[in-house]
Amino acid sequence: MSNKKNRRFKARDKKRKIANNKEKRKRYNICRQHRRRQYKHAVQKAIKYVEIFTKEKLCNAEILVLAKGLKFIPSPKLQNAKKTLINDVNELARKMRCKYHFDDGSNTYNRHPFLIKSGYKPSWANNAIENNVFSTRIELEKIQIDTFKDNLSKNERMSLQSLRKNDRIIVKKADKNSSTVVLDKDLYIKMAMNQLNDNIHYETINESHTTQIVNKGDNLKLGTFSIVEAICISSRYTAVLGPGKWR
Repeated sequence: MSNKKNRRFKARDKKRKIANNKEKRKRYNICRQHRRRQYKHAVQKAIKYVEIFTKEKLCNAEILVLAKGLKFIPSPKLQNAKKTLINDVNELARKMRCKYHFDDGSNTYNRHPFLIKSGYKPSWANNAIENNVFSTRIELEKIQIDTFKDNLSKNERMSLQSLRKNDRIIVKKADKNSSTVVLDKDLYIKMAMNQLNDNIHYETINESHTTQIVNKGDNLKLGTFSIVEAICISSRYTAVLGPGKWR
């Protein structure tokens, strides 16, 4: 008698498990279909903000990333966040020491348009500066980096990397609206060359006159900058602008 009851209970439990599994699968399928409809609607909405003029096939995740705009900032990775903060403090300390050793208080420094950072590391400054830098480093070591929600999904992260590595397309902002334009690189270069080959607005020359401009601008001044600096031409970059056809 007890064996029959046990078999009956087991059969009833099995039927309940089957019914529960069916109900779970049903709810899962409903949620899955709802997410698919939401994703499809998001892609249809995003494609209005992306102008595609390329033969490259863009996936839905890439379209979603491009629709966010070129000023969209992805969430930074927290893996090296503290190290990045410490490096920034070290750079700030270097600038403070340089100002302590070399600033004469006149505030008449004229920054060159093509100034190259030297990376010079001076010796220590006074006690006030060094104590401030040391205490700031101690406080940064105590900081606990909190996790936060990523503003890009995993597929969108992968799509962003694929767009960055794709050298066959060019992504630009549209001129008259806030949409994003995707062009073939060959088409973009062809359009630029068509503009440059217009003899009405451009004229082809056989050699560069950069050297003559530099030589003439050595003795001329425009305000606090020389004429060479005013038109953003530096003698240190003359070697980069080699001979050839110039426009």
